[in-house]
Amino acid sequence: MMPKNMNRIFTCFTVGVLLTGLTMGAAYASAPLEAKVAEIVDAEARYDLFSGSVLVAKDGDIIYAAGVGEENKEYGVPNTLETKFNISSVQKTFVGTLIMQLCQEGVISLDDPIKKYYPECPWKAAGEVYISNLLNHTSGLGDYRDNAEYQANADNYGSIDDVLPLVFKLEEPTKYVPGSRVRYSNTGVLLAKGIIERVTGKKLKAVLNEKILQPLGMTNTTLFVGGELLQHRATAYRLSGDGQSYVRVLGEPSAYAGGGIYTCVLDLLKFDQALYGEDLLSEEYRNIMFTAAEGIPFGYGWVVTEFGGTSVIYHGGGSGGFNSEFRRYPEKGYTVIVLSNYEGAAYELANKIDCMLLDLPYSIATEYDRDFRLGMTCQDNNNYSEAVLHFEKGTYTDQPHMPSLYQLARTRLLGEFEQAKAIELLDRYISLADESTRPSIAAAWWRKGVAYEQLGNIDQAIACHEKCLELDETFEDARAALDRLKSGN
Repeated sequence: MMPKNMNRIFTCFTVGVLLTGLTMGAAYASAPLEAKVAEIVDAEARYDLFSGSVLVAKDGDIIYAAGVGEENKEYGVPNTLETKFNISSVQKTFVGTLIMQLCQEGVISLDDPIKKYYPECPWKAAGEVYISNLLNHTSGLGDYRDNAEYQANADNYGSIDDVLPLVFKLEEPTKYVPGSRVRYSNTGVLLAKGIIERVTGKKLKAVLNEKILQPLGMTNTTLFVGGELLQHRATAYRLSGDGQSYVRVLGEPSAYAGGGIYTCVLDLLKFDQALYGEDLLSEEYRNIMFTAAEGIPFGYGWVVTEFGGTSVIYHGGGSGGFNSEFRRYPEKGYTVIVLSNYEGAAYELANKIDCMLLDLPYSIATEYDRDFRLGMTCQDNNNYSEAVLHFEKGTYTDQPHMPSLYQLARTRLLGEFEQAKAIELLDRYISLADESTRPSIAAAWWRKGVAYEQLGNIDQAIACHEKCLELDETFEDARAALDRLKSGN
């Protein structure tokens, strides 16, 4: 059954946007690309899989830009190019840029230990964790938000300083030697934000305004603090438990935490383009920020990797029903910005647009994608039998719906039933997948390892996890499983 709310409203890019200083250069030359992006977005909207704003640019010239769906369903307010979305962890790109600006000014150094700025920190490793480790996720720190005490008192924390005492008393501040491997860490980024405040003597919001937003004219961007009046602020939604409608997500991530920045696609393009010049950073410090160490897919505040035969610098984010993707392809000149107020909706759409731009295989949304979304809702609610029924619809053909195929196996592993069938499904997935397929082939090997472990076949489980790491050495779930199985735990 189709979701009840099928009202989709497109707000197309108009000449009025030229007043922002952005251009629609080479409009006729880019028309075929514009049509292809529109086809992808239109299909997502047709099945109510996406609500938000999309912008695709080439060398700063906008190829396609549109608002889709509604920023507020209760009042029927449409999404536009100026609708503001919580970009969640995409905020880390701003934090990285601010840190690099302070390095450029000689105020701090990436080689400074955190002990220099947090003398009250009791950790033995405080002198061995450097600012660089905080930004490329090699600090060994985890996520303070997973702590039970934090969760019980989250509403009482209003600033970075409020939460630092809890962060500093965590029992296991570092999981491994800092700098030796990647562990995605919101704690590390929180400490980086705190350093910005301590060395400037100003709140993060003020520093962000002074150093990035005001110079670039990003008037539709703010570090939002709950209770403020913010025009054109999107409301976040997720599918209801029965998958038949979207329900409002209540609550607002704290501004000091993983979320907080609200912005629109046009402002993010301003930020994107400024990072090709010297308005924010010199070439030297831009290069440092966008350089990943060997074996580490992170620069400083950014994911830095290869995709489709070219480099991509990006970050994604998701929290409280919002989902955002901000992707830059410097060698190709492409910028892809997808901001959504549907939970998890930006990631898949951005992937399809990326693949189209890079001449890689991609799919146009069908009813199977709708069934997949329903299956995921059932899976999230531990209704595994119903999830299987939804996922199976997309797997009966010779060219199955790949996400459904993967999740059909995953559902069995989550429910710990029919693991042998799950292995068969994962083998089929691996045989049909390519570089652009998500979840990755490495992820499928990891899932096979999980299946074999559930069956008690530890040798096969170890072999699968090793294959996963051979394909993706940064796959931490497989590494943790391998360490655990080899130690006999």
